[in-house]
Amino acid sequence: MPGTRNAIRYNSVGVFLTESPAYEPKDETIKFLNRVQSASLSLDVQRQNVQHIGSDNFLERKIVSAASVNLNLEYLLTDGYEEDILGFNLNGSPIIYTEEFGVIDRPLSDRKFGSIHNNIQEDKTAFLVVGEEHFDLTGYANRQNGYSGLDVIGIGNCFITNYSVSASVGDFAKASVDIVASDVTYDCIGFGEEGVGGKFQRISDNIHALLLESETSEENLALLENESKIFLESSDEFEVRNLGGVDPPSMDLKNFAAERTDSGFIFDPKIYKAAALAIPPGGISVNVQNLNIGGPVLNDDNDAECSKGYAHIQNFEINVPFEREDLEGFQSMHVFGRKIKYPQLGTISFSVISSAFERGKFSEIFCKDDFYKIEIDLNNQCRFSCLPIWAKDTNMKFTISNAKLDSYSLNENIGSYATFDCSFSFDISKNRGVFIDGTFENSRLEKCGPDMLSSPRNMEVSNISTMGDKDAPSDIGVVF
Repeated sequence: MPGTRNAIRYNSVGVFLTESPAYEPKDETIKFLNRVQSASLSLDVQRQNVQHIGSDNFLERKIVSAASVNLNLEYLLTDGYEEDILGFNLNGSPIIYTEEFGVIDRPLSDRKFGSIHNNIQEDKTAFLVVGEEHFDLTGYANRQNGYSGLDVIGIGNCFITNYSVSASVGDFAKASVDIVASDVTYDCIGFGEEGVGGKFQRISDNIHALLLESETSEENLALLENESKIFLESSDEFEVRNLGGVDPPSMDLKNFAAERTDSGFIFDPKIYKAAALAIPPGGISVNVQNLNIGGPVLNDDNDAECSKGYAHIQNFEINVPFEREDLEGFQSMHVFGRKIKYPQLGTISFSVISSAFERGKFSEIFCKDDFYKIEIDLNNQCRFSCLPIWAKDTNMKFTISNAKLDSYSLNENIGSYATFDCSFSFDISKNRGVFIDGTFENSRLEKCGPDMLSSPRNMEVSNISTMGDKDAPSDIGVVF
């Protein structure tokens, strides 16, 4: 029986995502989104007022289009797993950790290329599951009935509209994502004879009956791979774990928003444990070129001709839009598509405590309007790949190679250091903009024996680059 809930607490709410497309996903595995710090859901009803001459009153306040459904999630950055669940294109780690062969180069054919917009996996289903009080929601996966009996808020046909990354001194690196959706449903994860979970129970019972049948009447009805039979002395030995199920809230938008007619999802989510718990300030390395038209020093490699000094970046923020065009038509009040528009403009900004200046004139920007390359490495300050010559491992890397300077400003106040705020912008397409490398495919190795430390890959570690490969794209992110 469901328990009494006095309040909804942070440890009793979790965010889960499915694969895409939402109406008919290629894989019905539900994945838990890690490190979520906040989640907000809003719904706005779109109405149009009907009136006519000769009356002081509205005839009707009619709903003429689907409600605006918006979901915002903020989470801590780890190793790119969360970005992969959201559907972004991640280039992946250039090396592979293996127990048998140690650390080896990833084949070029096995890697993804392009910006995070390239081949984005959009149109997903999201679930906000609300558990009982005094229980950690991630622990429900180990229960006999899983998540059965819990409340679930289904958010259908989710499309990302904005992605931003920020970090500052004294805090963890964070990401925020804005999502627009088509529908919201409130339901209970079924169990027993209720909901989708009941169907899962009956299917398991039928399998049980077949296995018992093989003992008495039919020969070779149920065999193992080695051709041995399965014998069950009593039905009590066949334990059915009722995981529960949930009806999907997503619709077939291309077919006039038709509702899904199948049985839905078995709610048995995948829980991932990242090797990096979070990215601290000491694990963030920012590399940005100094301005070629003079001004504040942005890079510690300072060649200033006057006073020598260094740059100390205090915070940065990357903002990546996913602007879309909503496609609407007759016969339905729902959109039948949310197409991404190209090109778009992203922004990146820094706040820097600068102590020196480069010689130059700002007016020369007309003739020296160069592209700037910006690299941001995120690591957890811990070694987990068994590489003795690496002090720490990079978990994620953001690369922007086509940034243009928009503005910078000097701020000076009594009692504080002078800061420079620099803002850059960059154009976005499938092969330009922000490139992300992640290492979520390589979990922490549990064995670090002599074979791992003496493998050929570990004797001489070199950065892997595909820039000169004739089969590789000409504009790709820089690997670790």
